[in-house]
Amino acid sequence: MTPAARELLDLALPALRDHAIVLLDVDGVIVGWLGGAERIFGYGADEIVGRHVSALFAPEDVARTLDVHELEVARRDSDSQDDRWHMRKDGTRIWITGTVTAVRDASGLRGYIKLMRDRTDLRINAENRANHLDAADDALGRTHRFLQTLGHELRNPLAPIKNAAYIARRGSADPRVRKAADTILAQVDVLERLTSDLMDVSRLQHRKLDLQLSEFDVRALLEDEAAGQRLPATAKDIRLEAVLPSQPLPLVADASRVRQAVSNLLVNAIKYTPAGGTVWLKATQEAQDIVIRVQDTGIGIAPDVLPRIFELFTQEVRASDLVPGGLGVGLAIVAQIAELHGGVAQARSAGAGKGAEFTLRIPRGGPGAAGPKGVAG
Repeated sequence: MTPAARELLDLALPALRDHAIVLLDVDGVIVGWLGGAERIFGYGADEIVGRHVSALFAPEDVARTLDVHELEVARRDSDSQDDRWHMRKDGTRIWITGTVTAVRDASGLRGYIKLMRDRTDLRINAENRANHLDAADDALGRTHRFLQTLGHELRNPLAPIKNAAYIARRGSADPRVRKAADTILAQVDVLERLTSDLMDVSRLQHRKLDLQLSEFDVRALLEDEAAGQRLPATAKDIRLEAVLPSQPLPLVADASRVRQAVSNLLVNAIKYTPAGGTVWLKATQEAQDIVIRVQDTGIGIAPDVLPRIFELFTQEVRASDLVPGGLGVGLAIVAQIAELHGGVAQARSAGAGKGAEFTLRIPRGGPGAAGPKGVAG
């Protein structure tokens, strides 16, 4: 080392306020106390030099002989890295990230150099984030239990209400009574759908849904769904077009759940497409995947909402303004059904007012046949 370099090093060591440099002899006794060691640990050199490095360790780690183990690892591998709690002179704990390196010359081991930095701030932030995640998980668990209970409780009164409406409609010739009964039945259908969604969210989130796998022609299923949705589409002056292959599309999946996912996508597309618009239902096979797409000329999806569109209770502000009362669970159910099948749900939109396209991609051979999935652009 040149004299200039030696001079620069001598000046630099006291200036290293954020790094403690501790020199140890072969037995782990402190022989050098440099850099920011005093600022970080609170000991002056005259108080700590001559004491074993264990004085800086937490008592439980000393009891586990981790202070000795650290030196043994360094002796064998020449380097030991550890992140752990250490003790200041005043008894407070600090989270230290550090490295111990064995120092040798031609005669063998001469001692160790321990470089340490106080990162208590990062550790506390990490623990706070972990606590927040635990709290969020607990809250989410309570929410799902509430949804499941609510779904059960809502089902009980719906059946007698529906039966009473049927009786009223059949037992009266008064058109006003019959119209009121039809209104009640229509609203009961809405409540039953919401109840079913609530129950499915809870089951899907806890992976308690058993798939009933079978091989079927998904093209025929899509034709049926398109036919079933044409009446509400026509009532809104929306053109619904099914653009499907001429050949069958065999798929191993739970047909009822695939139907549910497609129905959710079509209902959403019709709901959020203004009169005069168009909704397309498409399907094809791409490599080993069956790909189902629902495209519309509707209200679109804002860029800030698009990454969260499949999250539970996520709704576009304009969507809730256009059709108030939705829970924002339909797309979450679609995503969960796709995942249970080893597939993925994707969404794309050019922005507000520019329509949207939702894609359901499912392995053709069933959940075990899943391959790498692309990302919607």
